[in-house]
Amino acid sequence: MEGDHTRKVILTKAHLWKLFKRAFLVHAGRHFIETPDSLANIAPLIEYFVSDPSFFTRKHLIRSIDGQLLHPSFDKGLLIVGGYGNGKTTIMQAFELLFSYYQMPMRFKGYTTHDLVTWYERIGSDLTYRESSKYQFYHCLTTVLGLYLDDVKKEREASNYGKVNLIREVLEKRYNQKKLKTYLTCNYREGDTTEDVEDALTEFGEKYGGHIYDRLFEMFNIIEFKGASFRR
Repeated sequence: MEGDHTRKVILTKAHLWKLFKRAFLVHAGRHFIETPDSLANIAPLIEYFVSDPSFFTRKHLIRSIDGQLLHPSFDKGLLIVGGYGNGKTTIMQAFELLFSYYQMPMRFKGYTTHDLVTWYERIGSDLTYRESSKYQFYHCLTTVLGLYLDDVKKEREASNYGKVNLIREVLEKRYNQKKLKTYLTCNYREGDTTEDVEDALTEFGEKYGGHIYDRLFEMFNIIEFKGASFRR
């Protein structure tokens, strides 16, 4: 990713696609593998980030869940559901690198849910320091304009002088601030061989509560990633 990263970048789909492939190579150490599935997966993300209306016509954009019509919008974040190893994390990390490098307005900060739990659990044991740190922890995660959480639903419950369903709290706090955008990646339910998106989303309600399940559709455009694992 050479050149003056302070210059203004005017994005089109073609331009972002070119920049993405460069960022992917830098981040992953390999070229983005272009297959029918991988191209169908990446297309709605490219169009979403440049606010191209073709986004709303993409096959991998989920438009209804359990008979409920969804309302995709550029004002919502992204929830990407798919199988293990088909590129969800690497693609989002490449976008994170790209947007940060060029200081683009859609830039976001990414964390794995496991790392957030570990971070929370390491907050100091002194009462005054602990409460201050917890405030700073939530302040960091609930004020950043763009936040990406990877491997959602797989994190353990956080323990720091009491059990905390950490990701539920973060999602609740971000829901209440409409200007914020959140991006999530998650897998289908463990052991699911049918690749059932509705069941993968039902698992959100089981882990985080029914109110979070209901808010998913207000907060996120649902994207399904298809295709075999690149780890095989």
